[in-house]
Amino acid sequence: MVACCALSLGVGFTLNAIGQYIVPVTSELGVGVGQFTVFFAVVGVFLVISLTMLNKWLERINVRLLLSGCFVIQLLCIALMSTFTEIWQWYIAGAVMGFFLPPVYFPACAIILSNWFIKKRGFVIGVATTFSGIGGAIMNPVLASLMQSYGWRFAYLANAIIAAVTVLPFYIFVIRLKPEDIGLRPYGYEEQAVLAPPDDGTAIRVSENQLRGVSRDDAVRSFSFVAMIVLYAACGFFCGYPPHLSAYGINIGFSATLASFLLSLCMIGNTLTKLLFGLLNDRFGGRTMIFTAFAVIMAALILLFVGAYSFPALLIGALLSGSHQSLSTVVTPLLVHTVYGSRDYARIFVVLSLSQSLFIWFGPPSVGFMFDSSGGYSHPLMFGIIVTVAAACLTQISFKTSKKLAWS
Repeated sequence: MVACCALSLGVGFTLNAIGQYIVPVTSELGVGVGQFTVFFAVVGVFLVISLTMLNKWLERINVRLLLSGCFVIQLLCIALMSTFTEIWQWYIAGAVMGFFLPPVYFPACAIILSNWFIKKRGFVIGVATTFSGIGGAIMNPVLASLMQSYGWRFAYLANAIIAAVTVLPFYIFVIRLKPEDIGLRPYGYEEQAVLAPPDDGTAIRVSENQLRGVSRDDAVRSFSFVAMIVLYAACGFFCGYPPHLSAYGINIGFSATLASFLLSLCMIGNTLTKLLFGLLNDRFGGRTMIFTAFAVIMAALILLFVGAYSFPALLIGALLSGSHQSLSTVVTPLLVHTVYGSRDYARIFVVLSLSQSLFIWFGPPSVGFMFDSSGGYSHPLMFGIIVTVAAACLTQISFKTSKKLAWS
């Protein structure tokens, strides 16, 4: 769990800090917000391409070598951005980052923790993924300060160095894919004798908690799965809002320093809501968890909309905006266990993550182009409220239709 906390911290230090660069880079290069944030879409396209190979990579390559190598590539791309002068250079870097991103992104973290934990799974995934929020909360004000003192180019370089020094040792020396790799069993493992022992009289003992669920083939052929794919896409789209918080603050008249504080509040909210949603899953189940998440997201969007006229509403809305990313890193991975069980968890989750990951990276440019066309963020916020209602309806449809699927 500690190693996965470090994995998430690396995401916070890198991906969750990208929003700080939008205003200074677009101002110097003379490009639109939407044009710059196409970088996110490029990352998403190549991430989806390589995500289809994630399970094979995890099975065939030592997880420490895989994660370390891919994270180093991310850091090299970030460091090279300090030298870029044309927007197309960000697009090329985005393609490289996207292709090598899945092993160090949230799908790998969820798969590793699902291997290590049967009980308290929601709690540990919540705890580990909170560190992406903590990393973002730490790095965003640091980068804002560095940009004011030394410029955005120095900030890119410092970003890569800080992430390498603090996170990379955990990738190299600590993390393991499965507890069996070092002779252990998952936390909460319970052995239970099968009813029909083999001919030699030896009782075979298995963990039913690990084996029960819907097969991947049955899941992907169901109407429930179609609804779930669209739901995951909607959940990915919500991640397009937090990177714009700093730009939103500047747009409604606040200083760059105060606007960066909104993004830090979002990262704090990200930490708190991940813990909340994980605990709700363990205590009350996946249904309560996901509908609570939608309620928090709706409140965040409404408060941000009102925040253009009310400073307290803006601060609370920024804090609750952390739930947008919690939805993709905690809620949706746990939702697979609720709807389809643990039998083929990794195989089902990776397929669903394809649509989610694509829209995670298309979210920022979508919000950016809506801003460019309207001159403000009111239209993107209203659109997000509509998407929240649609996602809640899709969740209910998936729950109901999944009852027809047989668990074994």
